Amino acid sequence: MKLSTLIKIINSIKNTTNKLLPYHFQDFLLRKLGKGTFLSQVEFHIVDHCNLNCAHCNHFTPLASENFCKIDDIISDFKKLKKIFDNIGKIFIVGGEPLLHPELIKILKPLRSIYLKSEIIIITNGILLDKQNEDFFKALKEHNIALSMTHYPIKVDYEGWIKKLDEMGIKAYYFSLDRNKMRKQNLDINGKSNKDKAFSMCHEKNCHFVRDGKLYICTPVPNICFLNKYFSVNFEVKKTDYIDLNKTKSASKINAIFKKPINFCKYCTDKEMEFDTYKISKREISEWVKS
Repeated sequence: MKLSTLIKIINSIKNTTNKLLPYHFQDFLLRKLGKGTFLSQVEFHIVDHCNLNCAHCNHFTPLASENFCKIDDIISDFKKLKKIFDNIGKIFIVGGEPLLHPELIKILKPLRSIYLKSEIIIITNGILLDKQNEDFFKALKEHNIALSMTHYPIKVDYEGWIKKLDEMGIKAYYFSLDRNKMRKQNLDINGKSNKDKAFSMCHEKNCHFVRDGKLYICTPVPNICFLNKYFSVNFEVKKTDYIDLNKTKSASKINAIFKKPINFCKYCTDKEMEFDTYKISKREISEWVKS
């Protein structure tokens, strides 16, 4: 049997199951069987801005104004997620640069108390590590928070920090070993991309993102507002491009939605990935939008 045929059969079984068993009943069965409802990963901004400003940033942070996200709002979102998903595999605290937030450690204890078993990871460029006080490192260890560093071609002793953090009993590792090249976004402002093809080729469709009571399939959708505002363009985000956590309560339904392309996929490239040499952003629209 061909793989493509097998995939069609599996998808047919899934579609039949969804018709025969409503999503809320699927959630009930998962919990009854002791498996619980599960989301692979989710990330969130604790700040929107950055101290590095990389060209082609898929969070569009070079275009964002300085903004320190409110801890209470973030915790509120995760309490809503907890009512839907019993467990989340990985929770990434991102930005922008998370270490810019003066109250970063205040989110660690409440976040850990909501998701006891999840991997909680701060993604940093490492520039501000030597400015953190003892309380920061104590909080990482106490609440079992990992620190993951993206290896940019800048003057940061990444290997030294990984060794030092390991000696402190803090999980530390590279998020990306080589950022000498950056992946181009190549967004199609006319929305003419093949959505199905773009989705199948997408490397971000599992990078789920939570913000302001909404859950998004990927990072660019909730952050496209920064590009829209800076360049006065309109990459439209429709209601079907995100999950309203106040309305959709079924984990099974959300996971089913996230397995298919959304309307916003029409803006994403449906071509092979292109890369550019690492450089600091000049804040030109060509860094994100194809000409």
